[in-house]
Amino acid sequence: MMKVRHAALAGLVALAPMTATAEAIVRDCDTYQANARNLSRPFDEATRLFANGNAAFLSLALGEPACCGAHMMVTLLPADEPFALCALVTDASEMGWSRLSLAGAQAGYDPAIGLVVAIPGERFDSVDFVPFVLQVTVNQATGTVSAVELR
Repeated sequence: MMKVRHAALAGLVALAPMTATAEAIVRDCDTYQANARNLSRPFDEATRLFANGNAAFLSLALGEPACCGAHMMVTLLPADEPFALCALVTDASEMGWSRLSLAGAQAGYDPAIGLVVAIPGERFDSVDFVPFVLQVTVNQATGTVSAVELR
C-alpha cells in the first residue's frame, strides 16, 4: 500500500515543472452539466473512488459543443455531514474541455492540503487540441474542492 501511495506522489511531483495556466471553475452540481445522463461511457472508466471511497470522481461528457463538453463531478462524504457534497469542475467558459481521462488519473495525499488528483486531458484552443493536466484538490477536513489547469 505504501509503495502505491509513494508512486502516486512521485508521479504528481513529476508534474511540478508544469505551470498553472488557468483556474478551473468549481461550483455546485445544480447545473445541466451535472446530470446523470451526461456520465461518460463506458461507465466503469467514468468513475473513480479515492480517499477510502469518501471522494468519488465522475467523468461527464456532453455531446455539444463538439469541441468541448468534458466536465468532472466530485462528490465528497464529509465526516460531519449526513449528505454528500457535490462539486462540478469545469473550464472558465463553462463549456468544458475536449477530453478528460479519469482512467489515466494519478492521485496522492498531502496532509497539509488533502487529496490531489491529476487528470490528463485536452482542450481546444481554436486551432488544435492541446494537452493539459487538470489538478483537483479535495480537502476532506474543510469540505472544499479546488482545481487548476496545468501545462
